[in-house]
Amino acid sequence: MNIDDIQAFLAVVANQSLTKAAETLNLSQSSVSHRLKNLEQELGLVLVERKKGIKTISLTPAGEDFILVAEKWIHLLLETQSLKSRTSLSLAIGSVDSVNTYLLPNIYQQIINKHPTLRLHIYTKSSIELYDLLEQRIIDIAFVLQERLIKNIELAPFFAEPMVVLRLALPENQSVQIIHPQQLNPGDELYHDWFPTYQIWHNKWWDPLIPPHIQVSNGPMVLPLLRTPHQWAIVPLSIALSAAATHKYTIQKLIDPPPERICYKVTHKFAKSSTKEALAIFESFATELHKQFDYLN
Repeated sequence: MNIDDIQAFLAVVANQSLTKAAETLNLSQSSVSHRLKNLEQELGLVLVERKKGIKTISLTPAGEDFILVAEKWIHLLLETQSLKSRTSLSLAIGSVDSVNTYLLPNIYQQIINKHPTLRLHIYTKSSIELYDLLEQRIIDIAFVLQERLIKNIELAPFFAEPMVVLRLALPENQSVQIIHPQQLNPGDELYHDWFPTYQIWHNKWWDPLIPPHIQVSNGPMVLPLLRTPHQWAIVPLSIALSAAATHKYTIQKLIDPPPERICYKVTHKFAKSSTKEALAIFESFATELHKQFDYLN
């Protein structure tokens, strides 16, 4: 049986009209009628009573009995197609926002170009949420900024990168390439708590009891908010370089800088064989990331 013919029959049943069924399927009425006739000929049964001058249709007893068969047939076909897609190579990747936005797209694009049959499912979540998704096997690999010791979860450093000051690309800011934290006015800061040891470093230079003027929960949000000459933000170098490439921002290195931001790669110890194959492909491109951005090493 042809799926198009089955769907035409079910559309007629649902709408009780050939005209409305045709509208639902975005077909002409003659096409729906032709598909219905094909199905009846294949089954050797009359499914729909055809009466001139009557817009609504009625089913024959055979048509009423066939509804359940048609629904089961469609369901089994969809299940079969779903099984085929599950056996194809796929990889579910999760990452914190800043890494997923400024670094991993390079890997994604290379994989798509060289392995077009590998399906990627990409999630952007917080580190804690990513650990949970990995434990539930919703994702196969994650890139997080926090260490957690969890049974059956493997964790390893993926890269480290320095933290720098980002400001508007104005002459007075571009003339200063290295700056001390004490030269930065906390009232002009756009603040984001990047990782626990960063907060400890931050508290060393600025009073933790005085809240920042602007604090964002999403690190990349500092860019659209960085608008006035005196404003500044401390960001990972990957974000700073991407921003500076627009010529709207300039980078200043810090004397006595924060600890480097470490991104960890986490995977499940007992991955499926198909997942291991997809992970191997991903890993081969991940090594290229360090070659492209040498500051990550």
